[in-house]
Amino acid sequence: MSTYPAWTRATPPVVPADVLVDINAIIDRYPDQYKQVTPMMIRSLIGCSQWRAKVLRYLIKDPDRFDLDRPLDIDIIADELPPDRPIEELIAERIRASQRDHAKTKRHSRELTLPAEPIGIMVFGDPHVDSGHCNWPRLHADIELARATPGVVCAAVGDQHDNWIGRLARLYADSDCKASDGWRLSRYMFDTLTWIAVVGGNHDAWANGPGIDPMAWITRECGVMCYAPDEIRITLKWRKRPDLEPLVWILRHDFKGRSWYHSTHGPHKEATLDGKCHLLTCGHIHQWGQLTTEQRHGRVTHAIRVKGYKRDDDFARAKGFPEQQYGESCLVVIDPESTEPGRISVFWNLQQGCDLLTKLRDR
Repeated sequence: MSTYPAWTRATPPVVPADVLVDINAIIDRYPDQYKQVTPMMIRSLIGCSQWRAKVLRYLIKDPDRFDLDRPLDIDIIADELPPDRPIEELIAERIRASQRDHAKTKRHSRELTLPAEPIGIMVFGDPHVDSGHCNWPRLHADIELARATPGVVCAAVGDQHDNWIGRLARLYADSDCKASDGWRLSRYMFDTLTWIAVVGGNHDAWANGPGIDPMAWITRECGVMCYAPDEIRITLKWRKRPDLEPLVWILRHDFKGRSWYHSTHGPHKEATLDGKCHLLTCGHIHQWGQLTTEQRHGRVTHAIRVKGYKRDDDFARAKGFPEQQYGESCLVVIDPESTEPGRISVFWNLQQGCDLLTKLRDR
């Protein structure tokens, strides 16, 4: 008797409503021989456990003791459910949600209209401004050069900070820069220069929380024209000059694809497949390179990867990656009135690029 539930030993026994439902189903199935059903027959009918089948068989073999009259009087009170919304209202809500989500994608595809005059886009590689390995003398000099040269606007390929998280947070023990100071240094960069576009990197994404993107906030506060956490496709048009061909530029932290033979394999592959872009820029792997070619579709494309400002990198040394000495950033000089292949010129010596830009703007 002790193997059965405690309520079976109560005086009088109070049978739970769900048990009454199962018993009623058994009696309906075997109205003349329900007292002879076996646990296996009950399990086949109810789909319950073996223990519950034994309890049910125990109850229906002695219906008088448990006051199980036939037919059973079952009164189960369920909570009243709220009525469903009209289908028209549900569809209208989903349409609005879809439109909101589609509108968010516009940050990944932008059109900018610039004066029809030579400009320079200084593409900054991964700064990691809060890292002890950041080459701050070079970074500071490049910031000052960009600020002092008329016609220079700036872009960043991501990884502004280290933002160590998880098991990597132990690396903060080797850092002499507070995380809060890292954000101050980034704000200095964004406030000092004119930024046309910034994308986030994997290290920047590590700072995000539910509904929170600190890079989106700081770039908006500092007046960055275009920001996206991963990719921006920008079409540059020329004010009052519809006769000049627009320039299509894709800015990412990285492009998919690797090759032993050239660091720009990813962006070059994208240039070949895309068929519409002229300029592709990225960073991420702390190597630099440029591949300029005329594609089969006739467009001259420039695939560029900037190295960034990390040097004496412990991680690169531990993994056996070669550490390059140049290519932290580059200057892309665009002369909208020039014809290919001279419309876009890429300079890894930033000073030379700024000198050419100044001459082009003074002509």
